[in-house]
Amino acid sequence: MRNLKKLYKKIFTPCLYISLGGLPFSANAAELTQIKHHPINEIVQQNAFKKPIPSAKKAAKIDQMRIMHIDIDYVYDKDKKQQQANIQALIARIQQIQPNTIFLQAFADPDANGSADRVYFKNRHIPLRDNLFPLLIKQIRNKSRVKHIYAWLPLMAWEFPKSYQIPYISHSEGGKQGYIRVSPFDQKNLKYVSEIFLDFMKSNSVDGVLYHDDITMNDYEDISTPALSMYQSWGFDSEQVSQLPKYPKPSQLAQLKTAYLDQFAEGITKIIRQQQPNILTARNMYAPVVLNPISENWFSQSMPSTYQHYDYNAIMAMPYMEEADDHQQFYLDLIQQSKKYDPELDRTIFELQAVNWKNNQKLSTQEIIETMQFLEKHGVKHIGYYPDDFVTEHPQPARLKSAFSTDD
Repeated sequence: MRNLKKLYKKIFTPCLYISLGGLPFSANAAELTQIKHHPINEIVQQNAFKKPIPSAKKAAKIDQMRIMHIDIDYVYDKDKKQQQANIQALIARIQQIQPNTIFLQAFADPDANGSADRVYFKNRHIPLRDNLFPLLIKQIRNKSRVKHIYAWLPLMAWEFPKSYQIPYISHSEGGKQGYIRVSPFDQKNLKYVSEIFLDFMKSNSVDGVLYHDDITMNDYEDISTPALSMYQSWGFDSEQVSQLPKYPKPSQLAQLKTAYLDQFAEGITKIIRQQQPNILTARNMYAPVVLNPISENWFSQSMPSTYQHYDYNAIMAMPYMEEADDHQQFYLDLIQQSKKYDPELDRTIFELQAVNWKNNQKLSTQEIIETMQFLEKHGVKHIGYYPDDFVTEHPQPARLKSAFSTDD
């Protein structure tokens, strides 16, 4: 969710908000596309234990999640005394606000390009910036009332050391567009990603994983050699892949890409559940995908696939980013479309923006609270915000605590 302004303005086909109250669309569309011989399946089998791990007591789901989405990048400091002061300030803020759920960044993105340069946990592939993640979750569990901690991790947006010489997603117009992402069509890349997650799970006990908003490809991606080989196996030639007709609905290739990416994520989930069987999963979804199913062509994301492959859909409900003229109608349209797949909104999270990235101005705490109240009034159960700024205490903790109060 980093550097969203650049992502929307320069990378994806423009997908600005329109009211979709009258758009005809059936939630009972054709059966979901499935990749029958997905290469992640082999890696899942390789990691299957002969004797299943005894399941710990299953953690109860939270009826009304109130979520702080936290960047460890702002806690980290080369000066360890300052870093310790930052940790103390963050813990004090969590104690004040009293969220019941935290989405906690586990990867390091100091250049704010949306991809993981380093990480905050020990692993065999990505350089360690500082082993901060396990320290923070211990502090949060010991010193706050937080019930669930989700590790916020990329699926594809990893920047490996140059010595790995691995294929990244490439764009038909040349170079790398958007987040730097490893090509998911390369078997070696799938193996490396699975090992990063395995290493994370071996040393960090969390309640869930929030998959980053990097599970996406636009209609110009991926044209790396492994990707073209996969498309050929699906019955497309290179000329068909490079053509970009004005699709009246999601194309067959877009649907295959969506299925491929979501089954990749589901495979990683199966692998990490070998270590921690009760892990819950959420994925960040772009609002245009919710509002307009044709957007699957530009994002390789879809609502029906998301609700099949993840426990929660964390929608980036950010009207300033989408340049919505009517913010309340924007939220109402998101709710209406979400209910087609999740009628009670039990598995849908609305993530609000605390900053307007168009002008880098913070939204007022009052506006954030009023938005939360509006969403609650219209049946939204799970609400969070991003980013949390513990340095300037934004949003204001005392006022947010009242808005965050639930029966959970």
